[in-house]
Amino acid sequence: MIKTLLTLIGALTTFQAYADLTITDFENKSKTRSTNTYLLGLSAGLNAANNKLTSINQVPLYCFPPYLKLTTNNYREIISLGIQDLTPSNPVKPSVDEVLLQQLIKIYPCGYN
Repeated sequence: MIKTLLTLIGALTTFQAYADLTITDFENKSKTRSTNTYLLGLSAGLNAANNKLTSINQVPLYCFPPYLKLTTNNYREIISLGIQDLTPSNPVKPSVDEVLLQQLIKIYPCGYN
């Protein structure tokens, strides 16, 4: 029982380690189909969370202008800008997920942030 539990925890931990896209992987594989799929899922998740905040009368994370539709290329450019803004002296590099969220907050503020 304990061995099975430890194996399950190990498998979940390993899965979690691969859940985020690293900056290095993004830079090396930014034009691949798997990266595009990852960015579509990431942007859909962030937008769903943002819309949920709005629907329950909470302050949204970011506010797109009306009728703005971002493409995968737009998200890739936003991430690239965020990577350029990182300080090279900081040993801890955020994931692409964190970079995208911070850039969306910065580029599309709501007036509340």
